[in-house]
Amino acid sequence: MTLTLIVLASFAVAVWYVPFRLKKLLGLRGAWPWSVLSAAVVAGYMLMVAKGIYTWNNIVTAVLFNALGLLLVFFLYLFFFLLVTHPLARWGKRPLGVGGIIVSALLVGYGFLNAQSFTVTRHDLPVRGLTQSVRIMHLPDIHLGTQRGEAHLEKLLAVIDEQKPDIVLYNGDLIDSDIALKPELFALFRKVAAEQYFTPGNHEYYMDTESALRRITEAGIRVLQSEMVETHGIQLIGMEYMRADRQTHDVHQVNSLTMKEELPRIARDGDKPSLLAHHSPVGMRYVAEGNIAVMLSGHTHGGQFFPGTVLVKYRFPMYSGRYQIGGTTLLVSQGVGTFGPWMRLGTQGEVQVINLIPAKPEQ
Repeated sequence: MTLTLIVLASFAVAVWYVPFRLKKLLGLRGAWPWSVLSAAVVAGYMLMVAKGIYTWNNIVTAVLFNALGLLLVFFLYLFFFLLVTHPLARWGKRPLGVGGIIVSALLVGYGFLNAQSFTVTRHDLPVRGLTQSVRIMHLPDIHLGTQRGEAHLEKLLAVIDEQKPDIVLYNGDLIDSDIALKPELFALFRKVAAEQYFTPGNHEYYMDTESALRRITEAGIRVLQSEMVETHGIQLIGMEYMRADRQTHDVHQVNSLTMKEELPRIARDGDKPSLLAHHSPVGMRYVAEGNIAVMLSGHTHGGQFFPGTVLVKYRFPMYSGRYQIGGTTLLVSQGVGTFGPWMRLGTQGEVQVINLIPAKPEQ
């Protein structure tokens, strides 16, 4: 809550500061019209998120949402630039004003282009009790909707076909708006030869949840909601989206479930290796206490773009990469897609290829 208030206060200051600073640097006639326009961009974007307008099956709202998101970040970067360079105005006002606009536009443009691609990262994880190697493709946060559609999904399916995994795991936020709920889009998943599993993320609950889960199931993807399935020598546990425990605050809370309470209720064989998928990287303490070898998560997008790349660690201490608690390894993906402002700056879309291999006795 404190972080949210800081962000809102920063935008409130920026709405006043940026137009009046540009007026002084560039000699603009009036600043108030620009302040009103800036406030409209900030308030309009936040309203679309808060009221779930971005989830509508409407191309106009989709375009507006993406345009406002990029304008919002442009405005934020311009605020940072003008604030940092404020003491330099004595050496040239106009260059600072023009420079701030150019630099902010270039950063947003680069971030937008960077968001259109992804990298493939590979991880070899030794697992005790495993008798055969298992290849898993971990694809959280695809975010089919206002920003991702058939073209992006085709790219991912091509990588899946190239890597030939045993299991494909869509670990939450596969869809984020009703505009993606098209039978022809989900028919593409039937091209995948590997077993496919899905665990719900928070975004599936901000839209038409029933239709989303139905489309996923019809595509031949098995939905795991706090249940376990045995496959390829491992116990694959797919968790519903939930908080770590009742003491933990979650701004994305969609139910009253907790990892602490739900995980012990899932029956499994303690002598067999287990892998747990949960969209958000929380509750690892309870996963480790449950003697689970591997946990896979996404949700954070690695912060997606600056300054989120700095702030994310205060909400999620384990926000990107590999972590170890006891005998449990946690892998957190930066996610394949994006949400909100359609850009990545300081992060990269990520497809994780995870090779689970039998551990040697000393491991």
